[in-house]
Amino acid sequence: MVELEKIEYKPISVRDLLIEMKNLSELMLDLAYSAALFNSHELAEEVLSLERHIDLLAYLLNMNLMMAARDVEGAEALLGVSRVSSSADKISDAAADIATIVLRGIGIHPIVREAFERVEERLARVEVETGSQLAGKNIGSLELGIDVIALRRGRRWIIDPSEDEVIRVGDVLIARGAQSGIEELSGLKGKRYKVQKRFEGIVEDLVKLKDTSELMLDLAYSSLLLNSRELADEVQALEEYMDNLHTEFELRTLSSGFKPEESKDFLGLIRLGVATEEIADAAAEMADIVLREVEPHPVLKMAIKEAEETVTSAVVSEDSPVKGKTLREARIPDETGMWILVIKRKGKWIRPRPDARIEAGDVLIASGYAEGEEDFKRIVSGKD
Repeated sequence: MVELEKIEYKPISVRDLLIEMKNLSELMLDLAYSAALFNSHELAEEVLSLERHIDLLAYLLNMNLMMAARDVEGAEALLGVSRVSSSADKISDAAADIATIVLRGIGIHPIVREAFERVEERLARVEVETGSQLAGKNIGSLELGIDVIALRRGRRWIIDPSEDEVIRVGDVLIARGAQSGIEELSGLKGKRYKVQKRFEGIVEDLVKLKDTSELMLDLAYSSLLLNSRELADEVQALEEYMDNLHTEFELRTLSSGFKPEESKDFLGLIRLGVATEEIADAAAEMADIVLREVEPHPVLKMAIKEAEETVTSAVVSEDSPVKGKTLREARIPDETGMWILVIKRKGKWIRPRPDARIEAGDVLIASGYAEGEEDFKRIVSGKD
């Protein structure tokens, strides 16, 4: 029988709790996908440890909300805060489910590695060898458009290391970021798994599931921050798309004709798909707050604005250096660290694709670390 931790009230502000839950749940996803990609039991254990911490934060947040509501109007306003907390908790649960695939030895099919080579944001594992240019550098000085999410030193993992952390010979870095930055960090591309033709559809579906679920999450947070029904509607539309895609993915996987000895690996594939669906559901739950037309509580707006990643928008001018280029050619993530979430063109929302061409008058909505916001607006608007 598992002994549960006794939880006592602590005087932590709702804003601080929300910020920590948002940041940790997103970090957990990156770590969980990394654990699956690199078959790392250590990273998977770290994910489960973070899940327990988020559960604690969720309890404390609910205690605070119960004490804060004084009337019907106050309860209604705080309901949105509670829903965001619940969604962050669900995201952490999905990350834990991915980690459990690794810990139970269910199996990670090579299809997963191929799919992760095609997703918009890449993951990499790099061991720092003697003579490496990385040795002796601060993490904050790596201007590669990447984010080091974890560092292993000996038997110890440093999760979400600070920018001042000095990289040493023997360290193992887990990083995420744009393709060019990841390839530069890794030095050389690794040997790739050759996908059998009958599995190609599974790979494509898995790429879509991962990218779409993360897009929905970014859009959901954006809809809350901007109080935008348009973005919230887009999230709900994508949820229906995800439901259909997930069903197609499972049917395609089950009917792929895998051998009995491959059953564990394919079970891992199916469970990975389920986790992406859970992430999408959590995003839809957040967007629902906006669609119910309840004004977001000030605490909620502050929490999202002060989280590690920010959401911003800019209009493409006639003088913009990205005008007329495809998103791939514009290399906005490489130049600014900001990822395009969605493009608004003549009143319509366009899901960003690498080959989508940018036009003057487009509104680009992006998310990323706050330090890249100014560069993003400067490049898109064409202003020095």
